Amino acid sequence: MSTETRTNPDPGVLSKTSPDVVLQWAKPPQQERSQNTHDRLIEAAERLVGGGRSWSDIGVQELVKEAGTSVGAFYNRFRDKDALLHILQISLYQEGEVTAANAHALAALDVPLEALVRAFVSLAVQVYRQQHGIRRALLLEMFTNRQFRDRAVALSKLTCEGLCDVLHQRHPAIDRATLRTSVDVAHRIIYGTLDQNLMYEDAPTDHVLADSTMIEELVVAVHAYLERRLI
Repeated sequence: MSTETRTNPDPGVLSKTSPDVVLQWAKPPQQERSQNTHDRLIEAAERLVGGGRSWSDIGVQELVKEAGTSVGAFYNRFRDKDALLHILQISLYQEGEVTAANAHALAALDVPLEALVRAFVSLAVQVYRQQHGIRRALLLEMFTNRQFRDRAVALSKLTCEGLCDVLHQRHPAIDRATLRTSVDVAHRIIYGTLDQNLMYEDAPTDHVLADSTMIEELVVAVHAYLERRLI
C-alpha cells in the first residue's frame, strides 16, 4: 500500500497520506453564483431550511424577507412555494451529479476498502446534517409526488453506477451484475438509515446517535458487508 502524499487536482476528492481519504460535496462557491432575484430566493430558501427548519413552517413572506425582495417578485418567478422546492431539488441533483463524477477519482487511490467506505459514509452523514431541512422536505414530498421521487431515484442510480465503476477497477474479476447488487444494498444501508433519521427527527428508536457514532457504525456495517461480497 502506498504511503506517499498525493495531490489530486480535482477539488471534489482530497487524499492525504494513505489511508486517509476525504470526499467533498460539490457546491459552487457563493461568490460565483448570480445575485439576481431568482437566485437570491433560492439561496434564501437554502439558508432557512439549512438551519433545520421544516419547509412547511416557512412562508412566502419569510422567504422574500430573507431574500431582500417582494412577494410580487416571488410570484413572478414561481407558481407557489412548492415550485421553489422543485428548483431546490434540481439544484441538489446537479451538485450530486458533480460529486458522483468527482468520486471516480477514488478508483485510482491505493487505499484499503475501509478507507473508501469511510469517505463515502462520512460525506453522506455530513451532507444530511448540513441539508437536514431541505432533505426532510424533499423526502416527505417524495411520498406523494412522482417527479420528486423520479429525480431522487435517478441520482441514486447515478451514484451506484459510479461506485460500481470504482469497485470494478479494484476487483475486475467480479462480474458487473454482482457488483451492482452489492453496491445497491450498501447504498440502501447508508441512505435508508439516514432517511429514517430524517423522518423520526434523529431518533427512530429513541436512541439518539451522534454523527460520529453514526459514521462509525455505518462504516462497520457496510465495510463488513462489502468485504463478504467481494471475496
